[in-house]
Amino acid sequence: MALPYRPLGAVKQLLEQIGLEVTYAYDDLVFLMHNPVLLQFGEVGEMLFFHVNVETGDDEAQHLFAAIQAAAAGQGITLLQRGKYRLSAGEDENLSLEFLDDAALQ
Repeated sequence: MALPYRPLGAVKQLLEQIGLEVTYAYDDLVFLMHNPVLLQFGEVGEMLFFHVNVETGDDEAQHLFAAIQAAAAGQGITLLQRGKYRLSAGEDENLSLEFLDDAALQ
């Protein structure tokens, strides 16, 4: 059975099963409590991308990826690592989200 486009309910459920909480969802992005990682829906419901916050340590990121990947596979969702991101304070109390390529991290 194919998953619907951007299956937020299924993703929230699989995250809750492993003790993670969704704090906000906007468009194709899913923000988790304390923002260690960010999930992004792909073009089809079965695809989910994993972005790591620049402030998250490598060990924590690897642990979260493995846990989310295992739970996602049980729902028929493929999780792929995509890279890093940075959240910072923007203008007028807004947050600014920046996806980083490898060159920006050096």
